[in-house]
Amino acid sequence: MAKIIKIPSAYVIDTKVVGVSHLNADGSARQTIISNSVKEDDLLVLEPEPKNPYDQNAVRVLTKNGQQIGYLNKEVAEQIRGALHNDVTIHTKVSWVSEREIKGVGLRIELVN
Repeated sequence: MAKIIKIPSAYVIDTKVVGVSHLNADGSARQTIISNSVKEDDLLVLEPEPKNPYDQNAVRVLTKNGQQIGYLNKEVAEQIRGALHNDVTIHTKVSWVSEREIKGVGLRIELVN
């Protein structure tokens, strides 16, 4: 579940990436990308995917090199949808990477006015 913290000029959302065990459309394995390219404190990119067949509010989570590692969960995607299309600065950083068989990734998203 996402945790939201309100500070004077920013909102902070702590959450995790979902869909990390799936393959990308190009056949690349998100688990391999996470293992090889994602480390704690790395900056990530959030990209809206309005033509997603399952959720028009879907937001992809990408490495700085543009490789997809998953999605924001539906609740968080709905919360930041407006920020992605407006003049809000968004900083997205890896807060943790699990070392389990299925690797997970935690995010800290800061929305700054």
